[in-house]
Amino acid sequence: MTWILTGVAAMVTIISHTINRRTGDREVPLLLWAAVMGFVVLTALSYWASTTQNYGLDEVLRTGALGLLFMWIIRIGSDEKEGPLYMNKLLQVFCCTVIVACVIGILVYIFQPVNRAVGTFFDYRFHTDYWPNAWAEFLLLAWPILLYWILQDFKFNSKEDRSRVELLIRSIILGLVFGCLLLAYSRGAMLVFFAQIGLWAAIVYKKTQKDFPIQKVVPIAVILLAVSTITFLSVNSLRSQYYEVQNVQEKVTFTASEGTSSVSERGQFWAQSLNLALQKPLLGWGPYSFRFVQPQLQKDVLATSDHPHNVLLKILMERGVFALALFFVLIGIVSYRSAVVLLSKEVEVGTLTFSIRILMMVSLFGVLLHNMIDFNLQFVGIVLPFWLFFGMLMTYLDISSLQRVPARIARIVELLIATLLLIIALYEGGYLVVSSVGRLAEARGEEEVALVWYGRASGEFFKRDLLLSTAQIHTHRSDFAEAEKAVDAYMDANNQDFRALKRLGEIALIRGQKEKALDAYMSAYQKGKWNDLGVLLGIVEVHLAMDNKDEIQKLRPEIDGVIQKYSTAILSNTHFIAVSPNVEEFIAILNTMARLYPDDAPRYQVMAAKADHHALVERQRIESRPPGFLW
Repeated sequence: MTWILTGVAAMVTIISHTINRRTGDREVPLLLWAAVMGFVVLTALSYWASTTQNYGLDEVLRTGALGLLFMWIIRIGSDEKEGPLYMNKLLQVFCCTVIVACVIGILVYIFQPVNRAVGTFFDYRFHTDYWPNAWAEFLLLAWPILLYWILQDFKFNSKEDRSRVELLIRSIILGLVFGCLLLAYSRGAMLVFFAQIGLWAAIVYKKTQKDFPIQKVVPIAVILLAVSTITFLSVNSLRSQYYEVQNVQEKVTFTASEGTSSVSERGQFWAQSLNLALQKPLLGWGPYSFRFVQPQLQKDVLATSDHPHNVLLKILMERGVFALALFFVLIGIVSYRSAVVLLSKEVEVGTLTFSIRILMMVSLFGVLLHNMIDFNLQFVGIVLPFWLFFGMLMTYLDISSLQRVPARIARIVELLIATLLLIIALYEGGYLVVSSVGRLAEARGEEEVALVWYGRASGEFFKRDLLLSTAQIHTHRSDFAEAEKAVDAYMDANNQDFRALKRLGEIALIRGQKEKALDAYMSAYQKGKWNDLGVLLGIVEVHLAMDNKDEIQKLRPEIDGVIQKYSTAILSNTHFIAVSPNVEEFIAILNTMARLYPDDAPRYQVMAAKADHHALVERQRIESRPPGFLW
């Protein structure tokens, strides 16, 4: 989707600045334009200086594409005749999409073994790729826009009454959306939702004061509450015929499967991202680097993430302080001018422009607030409408007094960025297809075919884990020299990934290079000890191979501390660790320690037996679960 987004943004920009010059020549506020273009450039520079260059190119493309589309929608909206018509159609399409997504999401929730509604935020190819928090954030973005289109001709100060049938139909549609939000079981999203309601009510009340139509708002609110509750209960009732339904009380009281880890780990992520940001304050560690750099500061088992769960800290840690400053400028300009206009005495509540302004502001406020405790702007389905709506909100404001950037300068810069993005997307897009064919071949067990396709994709920049897959295949084929060569090439682009160091240790140990294996395993342990027990097992095995039992004795307090934490994690199935290979590696370490230290063998054996039993129960529970009915 990022590649499609990039192509669309580049073509729209090129056309608007060449063929459709009437749109491209419209001037935009200088400060806003400079902030957007500067943010795009700093993102590219951050990737150029990144320590994890095999990842992050997609974020560069997405940032550039969204910046171009943001400028484009502002220019479209500045057309007094065609602008409002075009944006109204865009909002209509979006609302229809929301309703369709809700219907799809309900079907997936009922007929698939996922215990939270995910809407259309899933990948059917992988049983773990469901994103309920992203779905909840999408609905936080969507419901105010949908409310505007459902009640757009309802005026707060009007004395006309809606027919009961019409009001019921509208309430059912909006209640369906609210019900889907409840089915996501997202505590953070519900808190943000109430904050959105409070903001909306506060602005309307301030504008209406004594004329606030409480007698009309309360009945509508009661109907919406009833419909959303019925949706929630009825859908859960249907799901219960096939799968277990999550207990609401357990979710609210933090006694569900994830317990309080989702809260405590966020605090750790925030502190760790600040720590990392201080180490590289100018350009950061690079886009998408948090996933690889954060484990070296990790404190608990599997307490890691792709992002810091905060959009500001993500930008600060990955792209640097100047990029964050430009992001503040960008958000601040629109937010400040929106607040000034909405609270102005000249704007009447009953006007149509006020209705869409206030609800669009509530929509964007909800997404920004939710991204303070979680980050889901990596999904095109969220970030694209978010920035389009942000640009649309800017067009509803009076920007005539703002200094404009000369059209010629804007045209040159934007055409240059669009052309570069298009070239990169076309170049990398071909390699993405080639490498994907190789991955499919590897999944089928056709390793020879996979190597051929991986070789053809060797020219790509956005390699991700391709070289690790290549190294794994060469290792299986006992071609250790080529396997080591692939790992070295991987580490040239990303020396922060403990998985590469672990692979290097495995290869060296097989080749009899014990000292090299120990160095690689120790480096991997420092960077990712709480994520893969295979690294610790490798360290123990290398010391045994070198007959260094004294070294194992020195490491014993460290080993006992690690296995105790893993034991607790397995017994509570933290992050579903009980169904991961960590269990087998945990048992192997305990069996080795029991042989080395007979006096403590009973303790180690009991821990191993408990872990083995609990893992067996968890795996049987998952295997006995009815399969998905849709795929």
